[in-house]
Amino acid sequence: MYLPFLAALPQNPPQSRVTRLWTVFASLSVMAASLVMSPVALAEISIPPSLNAEALETANDSTAKPAAQYLDNMLQLLKPAYSQLGISVWDMTTQQAVFTYNHQSLMQPASIQKLLTALAATKQLGKGFYYQTQLSTYANTPINKQQVNNGVYQGDIYLEFSGDPTLTYQDLQQLLSSLKPLGINKIAGQVVLVSEQDSQLQAPGWVWDDLGICYAAPISPFIIDKNCVYGRLSTTGYNKTASISMMGKRPINITNDAYFVNPVVANSQYKAAPAGSVYTQANSQPACQLTLSRFDNNRYHLSGCHVGAKSLPLAIAITDPALYAQHIVAKQLTALGIQHNAPMVLSRSQLSPTGGQRQLIASHHSAPLTDLLSTMLLKSDNLIADSLLKKVGEVYFQAPSDFARSSQAMKAILYSLGIDLADANLADGSGLSRYNLLSAEQVLSVLTTVYQMPEYHFLLDTLPESGVSGTLRYKRYFNKSPLKNHVFAKTGSMLGVANLAGRVKASNGHDYLFVLIENGLSPQIKKQQKAPFSAVFLQTMLDVPVN
Repeated sequence: MYLPFLAALPQNPPQSRVTRLWTVFASLSVMAASLVMSPVALAEISIPPSLNAEALETANDSTAKPAAQYLDNMLQLLKPAYSQLGISVWDMTTQQAVFTYNHQSLMQPASIQKLLTALAATKQLGKGFYYQTQLSTYANTPINKQQVNNGVYQGDIYLEFSGDPTLTYQDLQQLLSSLKPLGINKIAGQVVLVSEQDSQLQAPGWVWDDLGICYAAPISPFIIDKNCVYGRLSTTGYNKTASISMMGKRPINITNDAYFVNPVVANSQYKAAPAGSVYTQANSQPACQLTLSRFDNNRYHLSGCHVGAKSLPLAIAITDPALYAQHIVAKQLTALGIQHNAPMVLSRSQLSPTGGQRQLIASHHSAPLTDLLSTMLLKSDNLIADSLLKKVGEVYFQAPSDFARSSQAMKAILYSLGIDLADANLADGSGLSRYNLLSAEQVLSVLTTVYQMPEYHFLLDTLPESGVSGTLRYKRYFNKSPLKNHVFAKTGSMLGVANLAGRVKASNGHDYLFVLIENGLSPQIKKQQKAPFSAVFLQTMLDVPVN
């Protein structure tokens, strides 16, 4: 069910601009209350007393363009009272700016920052780029059975990681399995895990209490199964220590003293605050919650409580990816029946092979960049975004690169395409960092560049489609008429942030590029909203008149 008051808007705009505006505002004035669930939400769409007079005056201004008039007056009606907006709209048919509002204000972009990463990665790495994870040795000739005496290989084995965000446990196992056909049952030398030197696992500005969660997994050259482990927390009875089972017997250590609470008992312990109150009564109990504490050597402790009896899924981010990779490789070699010394980690600059040339044993390739970007944009994959950012910096500088240098490289690459980000602040590639600052105008310049330059146009085709794919498939009000199948956009959400940037099909036959940035949206007001501002504004855009 979509917004009832917007259904009242005329689908075929009248020729008279005055008639159109009065029809719109009459409909909105009568039906605005259906959008809200509380006095706070009502304040967000209250009509300014002078709006109707201003609308008539603007409608009689022959110099103003109809689309800008329409969107400006609709915004005055619909804009929220407490959050901040930045808006840019561009007509893809006429290739002209249509409407702007606070479009130069720097705000937190969240995941719409991935649009910048996608364009910069395509420019710097090329569509055919892929990650490689390689198994090799150093010798005068390629390794063969003749070099293996009684199942023992005397040399060193090198496993070279590249930061592939899609590398799986099974991919790694298949690589190591290529040692068995060579007759290797024991490696007398060293097993060396090799990567570019990179010690910065998180970007500046990542929220500390997100770091144990898989969507904020560390960005490292060593990535296996997205540097994430899964499990379940199950009750052994109310108020008793719960049990944890981890999938795949991964090499982490997790303890817990968490417990489940009977919902009936829990409800009797809490006293609701009076209706409309902004405080909780002093004698009410704090809500049950679970807390994950992280320690060195991939050790964790889960504490706290959960109301209910149903088991909970766990998704825990690896703290030390290099150590995790060492343990995984050791475990897999043992499972293959290959004796070995404990794997060691070296950066590429630390390698000093005893002799011979590098001889490739086996290699694993990721999907090409176009597929990686499709996954990144559709699923808003943070790990792919930040892994690509670091790879962009590495290739741009021809040296290992941290988040700061890689963000600098992204600015330079986008500037070469005519996108000026001198005033912006970039801290990562995913948008997770609270230090990122972008304007609607800057994000729109990325979209217009993608549209106008044929080699990048495919990026628009990979954006989530409302009600069909990616992060817009199930998003409320986007998965139903009238927005379903009409919006193709990247979402950007975190606490206080609700952004959207992409393309919308209007009933006038034109397509529009748009950027909607909303910051400062409190969780309380978000809960009270009948519909998000982006959905309301885009519904008005479906009926925007042609300039």
